[in-house]
Amino acid sequence: MIYQRVKGMLDYIGEAAERFRHVEKCFTEEVKKQGFREIITPIIENTEVFVRSSGEESDIVDKEMYTFTDKGQRSLTLRPEGTAGVVRSYIENKLYARPTLEKLYYFGPMFRYSRPQAGRYRQFYQFGVEVFGETRPLLVADLIAGAYRILKRLGIADFIVKINSIGDFSARQAYADKLRAYFAGERAGLCPDCQRRLDKNPLRILDCKVDANHPAVLAAPSIADCLSDQSRNYFREVCAGLDLLGVRYETDSRLVRGLDYYTDIVFEFIYEGEGEYQGLALGGGGNYAGLVAAFGGPAIPGVGYAFGLERIIGIMEEKDLFPPLDERLVVAVIGLDPDAKAKSLKLASVLREAGYRCELDYDHTTLKQQFRFAERIGADTLVIIGEEEMKNKTLTVKNALTKQQETILEENLMAYLKERKK
Repeated sequence: MIYQRVKGMLDYIGEAAERFRHVEKCFTEEVKKQGFREIITPIIENTEVFVRSSGEESDIVDKEMYTFTDKGQRSLTLRPEGTAGVVRSYIENKLYARPTLEKLYYFGPMFRYSRPQAGRYRQFYQFGVEVFGETRPLLVADLIAGAYRILKRLGIADFIVKINSIGDFSARQAYADKLRAYFAGERAGLCPDCQRRLDKNPLRILDCKVDANHPAVLAAPSIADCLSDQSRNYFREVCAGLDLLGVRYETDSRLVRGLDYYTDIVFEFIYEGEGEYQGLALGGGGNYAGLVAAFGGPAIPGVGYAFGLERIIGIMEEKDLFPPLDERLVVAVIGLDPDAKAKSLKLASVLREAGYRCELDYDHTTLKQQFRFAERIGADTLVIIGEEEMKNKTLTVKNALTKQQETILEENLMAYLKERKK
């Protein structure tokens, strides 16, 4: 029987893994500049954590979660997103008692049962941040601008920030009532999911991928008419902050996001370049005024965002945006007899401790076979040890690129390699 990976999940091997870690490294370094510290939460949480945060009528809860009952008859779920687990941890570990604004970042795998397609997998990786304690307009603008800089650092230029205000809970309720009245006569033409949403949570109709181009959806009332003066002013101040920081954005009155916990500001980073990722969201987020309280914690507001790494990696590969990821010299140590092979092993250990990537063929002693090995591993420098080198305490070194070869004293090898690196 031939075993295969589970559908919708990926292996990262060699160069692919290096690219994966490069993107993670860029995200991590940038958010640390903004004062974020890391939080690592379990991959599995009690199912209620996600039901309470996402909303029972969300697509995530309704049909995308990997949920199972363990031997203790507890309902557990592989996390479909990162915010809920971070909020749970924030409350359980009483981080709200700290006197400072709490700024946390996370990275790890998420799981959703959905149809695999471009940039969408059943196990996917998210990098996200959460801020607890306040959501002042300048803070939100700074948070969005920080994410904007990360994409720019990665070389992705063809994207725009879409932003909207969905108001406070009372504004959302008023808007939901308006949408129910508006879509009442359009129910039969909506997809089955949206027919159900019309009764439970009509805002989700605007986030439906199936009915995205339905004429009734395109002509639906705007939430702007339901916003309070306070929400309007708040939105304007966030946009003014983005203007100040040079963030390219556009307002989108139909942007609602797919989770129930958002209030006021919601935003997405939309890729506008050509190719299979055109029009897809690279990431997004928003404010959540009542999520911490909904988990039994104090009434503390929050704001955050998350990015999907697979889409970002896909775009960077499509546009050839990855820099050379390993610029270390690759050294192959070649031993031409058993004694020289033993010395090669010792020398390789010394070179690795000095920071060089160093490999050797453990099996063969012929020069031709070891030259082939050096070529396969992409060696830049060959260090050859034979009978003469052993007797004279010298090494034969060869530049694999120029084919130049010379004999040096053993004690001069480090100086030679240092010069080669230049």
